[in-house]
Amino acid sequence: MKLHLSLLLLSFSLTLLSQETPREIALEGALEVRIHAEFSSVFVTTGGTDALLVSHSVAIAGQERPELRKLTVEREGDVLHLREVKPSGNLLHEQRPSANYLPASGGQLEEKGASTSLLVDATLKVVVPANVKVSVSTNFGSIKTVNVAGLLSARARYGAVQAVFASAPLALNLDLYSSYGAVDVTIPADRGLDVDLTTKYGDVRTDLGIEVDASVSKAEQDFQQLIGKVAGGGRVITCTAPYGDVYLRKG
Repeated sequence: MKLHLSLLLLSFSLTLLSQETPREIALEGALEVRIHAEFSSVFVTTGGTDALLVSHSVAIAGQERPELRKLTVEREGDVLHLREVKPSGNLLHEQRPSANYLPASGGQLEEKGASTSLLVDATLKVVVPANVKVSVSTNFGSIKTVNVAGLLSARARYGAVQAVFASAPLALNLDLYSSYGAVDVTIPADRGLDVDLTTKYGDVRTDLGIEVDASVSKAEQDFQQLIGKVAGGGRVITCTAPYGDVYLRKG
């Protein structure tokens, strides 16, 4: 019965989201939204009170290709899952099967070692109500969030992660991670934080005054971890970028 209900919800959501974007998705009591993009870059902001506003676009060489995009929506208790099914790396490779591809920043795919390039621009924009918890992940794209007070985590594989908190507070625990890109977070200088900033082959850069805990922080040739407090400490933020730089900026 549970599986049958899930399939009905999935079928409904596919029909809804295959239409022209942007579209509203009612929260219907959901307290948390988990967004996963396979290929697109994800941009999240806040607004509204009881629904998500979702825009999903895929363009190849500047030409919009709606048949290459698809999102699903599933509800699990008070959690709403928004997942990108199309585009995927395999699907885009089928557009030119003989090519070798290199993922580029900003959710683009570029043909490698050829006289012409296949440029794919894929973007998923989501506006969430301010009182909703949010988690975001993407494989090939980047992530940017602006004033998303409910942000719990943002995790990218190949793209960069950027989080800006100009007016919104941070969650009690915030986790930002990029396997191969940079992690960049901007906060007001007077925001009390406990920070853990880690990179293996990049650099940790900040213009904020951090009271560094020398007993647990590390600075080695191929590893940096800065642990300390900003403005006396408070909410916890963890930024990890094994192959990229970590930026903690004063906003």
